Amino acid sequence: MEFNECVKGRLALTLKSSLLCVVMLMPVSSLAQSPSAVGDEEAVQAALDTTSDSTTTHSAPVQSTDTDQRKIAQLSGHIQRKYQVPDGKARQIVAEAIRNGKAHQVDPELILAIIAVESTFKERAVSREGARGLMQVMPGAHRQKMQDIGGSYALFDPAKNIHTGSRILVKYLNAHSGNLRRALLSYNGSLGSRSSFPDRVMRIYQDLRRTTTEG
Repeated sequence: MEFNECVKGRLALTLKSSLLCVVMLMPVSSLAQSPSAVGDEEAVQAALDTTSDSTTTHSAPVQSTDTDQRKIAQLSGHIQRKYQVPDGKARQIVAEAIRNGKAHQVDPELILAIIAVESTFKERAVSREGARGLMQVMPGAHRQKMQDIGGSYALFDPAKNIHTGSRILVKYLNAHSGNLRRALLSYNGSLGSRSSFPDRVMRIYQDLRRTTTEG
């Protein structure tokens, strides 16, 4: 009987020691990263100009590629020259367009073309009707989406504005079975009337596409 108790005691002590070793080693193994992995993460951060945690909550995760980085350089350079947008701001807007383009299966050049027509890349733009930000989102027409991003004032945040505008665009594309012209008219609130909005967007869209394909 005493022998059994002794064996049990030794086994318990051994088990406790093993568990203690595991607990002590866990933080080290979980924090350890190779230098190349850290470098890759920093490259993604720089290339995509990732914004604060509060904005990335409403943005789709992006796996950065060489193509993404090249496209950021090409499109941001074009936007800087044509619309007089500062380098850092142009890169942030393009990165968010790429991020949301991937998330919603939409060409980022189309998102940027809508921004160019709607606000000429002015993130604080407000229309007479009350549309806000880069993609000129109407808060009253999309109340649930306003709740999703923390209120209508968040539309002045480029990341949240592009995220919301992209969702609205995809909603209209789905509603019109992929008919881009009708989706753009709905986005602009001009469906059923004569409007040059789709034509203006398409001209800039083609211009941006040439920038990335020829560049």
